[in-house]
Amino acid sequence: MTMRLPLLLCSSLLSAAWAFQSPRLTTAPTRSSLMPRNAMVDIQENIPRDVNGLQEWAQNNGVQRVDGFQLGSEDGLDWYAGTTQPLAQGSPILSIPGPMILSTAATRRELNVDAAVDQLARLGAGNDVPEFYLFCKVLAEYQNGDQSPWFPWLNSLPRLYYNAISMTDFCYECLPPLVFSLARKEKVKLDNFVSALQKVDVISQEIINDPEITKWAYNVVTTRCFGPDDNKQIIPMGDMFNHGTETEIDFNFDEEGNCIVYAAKDVPANSPLRMSYGDPTNPSVLFCQVW
Repeated sequence: MTMRLPLLLCSSLLSAAWAFQSPRLTTAPTRSSLMPRNAMVDIQENIPRDVNGLQEWAQNNGVQRVDGFQLGSEDGLDWYAGTTQPLAQGSPILSIPGPMILSTAATRRELNVDAAVDQLARLGAGNDVPEFYLFCKVLAEYQNGDQSPWFPWLNSLPRLYYNAISMTDFCYECLPPLVFSLARKEKVKLDNFVSALQKVDVISQEIINDPEITKWAYNVVTTRCFGPDDNKQIIPMGDMFNHGTETEIDFNFDEEGNCIVYAAKDVPANSPLRMSYGDPTNPSVLFCQVW
């Protein structure tokens, strides 16, 4: 998914004064963070996503966007990215400061969840550890309520999903064998994550024992993270691009860890901006994990 930009393009981006202000980040939650907050993210399925709040937060924290870039929605639940102006191949669309990006590596430094990671290894789920770190990070920031630097991003996320984790038992009965097998793996993966959470003492038992919260956090991570196997990342604002079999955008990272979203080809005005979530010839995996 990630492509290296030509050297001249990288140099022009770095010299184009895409300066940014680092977000106001906090350290790992302490026991005092378990106290009630003024506001929590409401994860009820019918709650509209506050994408306007996301865009204001992004701008305040240094996200830069090309003229014409827009986020739109017909119902307040499903959102999409697009451009009202033509974009030349290789031109920057978004610049997202590195400190805003959630990653396995940063969470490993911030949160001590070694006992939980050992538990996952004993369950035979060692390959899922990078995503588990992000799962813990999302839950920790959810717990912090409106005191979290990422609260506006969390409040802009979907509440309603149609993937394997969100299926009822009746839905499972209707699945063909391959999709059933893939869906079952997702269920087992979530069960393993929740089991390992019992070893995480920076997240309250109230949150750990709430299946709706843990399911929501799991869906946030598995539908929005990508990157190397050992360092998964979630990029606020960069996670607003829908899937397309033909894509208009791609990602690049500079030496300081800032993310630049750029046009992968010439894009006409009034076009959607899409990325690839996976192999379009095997939609079963996408169905189980994303929708």
